[in-house]
Amino acid sequence: MFKTYLSAVEVLITDIAETVEELAYIEPDQIAVNFKRSRDGLSEEVLAETTGLSDSNFGSIQKKEGRIEKFLASKTMLKDGIPVKYSVDLYIPAFFNLKFKEKLLTIFHELYHIHPKFDGELRMFKGKGYKHGSSMERYDKYMEYLVEKYTDREPEAAEFLKKDHEKISPLLATYKIPRIVKPEPSLFRITWR
Repeated sequence: MFKTYLSAVEVLITDIAETVEELAYIEPDQIAVNFKRSRDGLSEEVLAETTGLSDSNFGSIQKKEGRIEKFLASKTMLKDGIPVKYSVDLYIPAFFNLKFKEKLLTIFHELYHIHPKFDGELRMFKGKGYKHGSSMERYDKYMEYLVEKYTDREPEAAEFLKKDHEKISPLLATYKIPRIVKPEPSLFRITWR
């Protein structure tokens, strides 16, 4: 049941990328969609999260005792054996408790965090509001605009979000969410003398 739901989210992301011009740079087959359990006791509920999985090597060079040591780190996450560039996690049951439009806004919000170059990095804005720009209100209004633009054509791919999720909630208590391990950087040491 939950795998079917995740598959429906992947179909929705594909439909959004194909029909919303502002998100046309997204390559849905390189996005992994997962569930995470909502954390209890948070004053502000986390609904979803996007992680960029850059395929470039990150490195730092350190000099120790006259030698130069270079540490390289790489990240890889596979979906059906293919490396992905982004992971979108939906927090349950928090995500299921939202109304249709709020679910769609949450998905658009997360997709907009994906960098337009689709290079495994996240979109960054200038200044201290680097995740959402100088105004969170403006960011939210833009997401509303994109959602309205998308829903004006009454997309079938989003219909599953309208279903009553009260029936799903009791199942969540017994559902063991498979742990999808996001890759941590692996360190390699190269030494020159």
